[in-house]
Amino acid sequence: MTEAIARANFHTHKHRELREITQLWGSRADNAPPCQLDFGYRGCVKQHVWSLFFVVLALLCAPVNAAELSVTFAAIGQGDAALVVSPTGKTVLIDGGPPEGTEHLIQVLQKRKVATIDLIILTHPHLDHLGGLSQVIRSMPVRMFLDAGYPSTSPAYTNLLRTLSERGVAVKNAAMGRSIDLGDGATLTLLGPPSPFLENTRSDVNANSVVARLDWKGRTALFTGDAEPEAERAMIERSAAQPTLIRAELLKVAHHGGRYSSTESFLRAVSPKVAVISCGVGNDYGHPTADAMSRIQAVGATLYRTDLQGDVTVSSRDGQPWQVSTEQIEPVVKAGSHGTALVKAPIPTPASPTPAAPAAAAPTSQRFVASANSKLFHKPGCSSAARISPANLLTFPSRAAAVQSGRQPAGDCQP
Repeated sequence: MTEAIARANFHTHKHRELREITQLWGSRADNAPPCQLDFGYRGCVKQHVWSLFFVVLALLCAPVNAAELSVTFAAIGQGDAALVVSPTGKTVLIDGGPPEGTEHLIQVLQKRKVATIDLIILTHPHLDHLGGLSQVIRSMPVRMFLDAGYPSTSPAYTNLLRTLSERGVAVKNAAMGRSIDLGDGATLTLLGPPSPFLENTRSDVNANSVVARLDWKGRTALFTGDAEPEAERAMIERSAAQPTLIRAELLKVAHHGGRYSSTESFLRAVSPKVAVISCGVGNDYGHPTADAMSRIQAVGATLYRTDLQGDVTVSSRDGQPWQVSTEQIEPVVKAGSHGTALVKAPIPTPASPTPAAPAAAAPTSQRFVASANSKLFHKPGCSSAARISPANLLTFPSRAAAVQSGRQPAGDCQP
């Protein structure tokens, strides 16, 4: 009698355990009422095993969001700002654009639901790359800041360092060869600045930019800052024994498509399929130049431009080939620039980059022109000169007079 009571208590206890497990995982597969003790312990086990089986099967068949890696090149005007979001949600902001692009940069971060930035990389301490960073750092938590450590006493850079200190952000120097884990196998490898720093280049600040290569499941991207030809040559030499070190499907074109960077040898070594130029509408530097765009076209890369196509987002789901989407916005222009007179440009077909403008006919006069708001001068027939507002137009009787005014020749028309 005692043994029978004990056996009945055992069955009751097991039934209670199975009922609790079933309730934890969800409802039964066939919506049947709870099993009764009349069926016995084995019948109850059988019913709940089937219930758990269908629950597990449903979980396995449920759609799973594919991991995604994305890079958004923000249309912040004449400058650079790129947001990397890793498959695990880690965020890296590479440069922060000019001051006038700050509002749009923050809008891009908000749209991507970025609440914390894991890493900010400043490629070099020029205003068109750091102008928006102080405001970004004040607006949300930032875990780490990385730059080349190249010396600079500019007020904007000094203010940025002060802001980083006030917000308690860790500041590190970029070291060539360092690999940064972004989760799910995604890595960011630093290929610059050179060590030791390059000297006696056209711009030592630009030449010693932080260069980073992003890699995830065979998808690759290269961020070059404003690297000069000397920096490009140094990267080619370092990768001689390992050519894939600088090869990348996606290229952030150096120096906004300037005339001197993006050399033929460098582009051949990188072999990009997609190239993105970040520059401002109607900028005073003639960026991007026809020379640079022609070289990029020659290696078969599809070219995108933030001045024409707005925000450019390049993404991959589960390592699939890069997909490109664009979102046109109101152009960001510098206050007082002649670019304010421009209207929004149409979006060209991505596979057909904007062709180089035909060479202007030689002017009958040897005069040169400039904008009162610019440090560059142009030939009168230059396309950039045609965009100068009459109220800001300056005329020089000779090239020497233009140079004497403290201005430099524009890269597009080479006066």
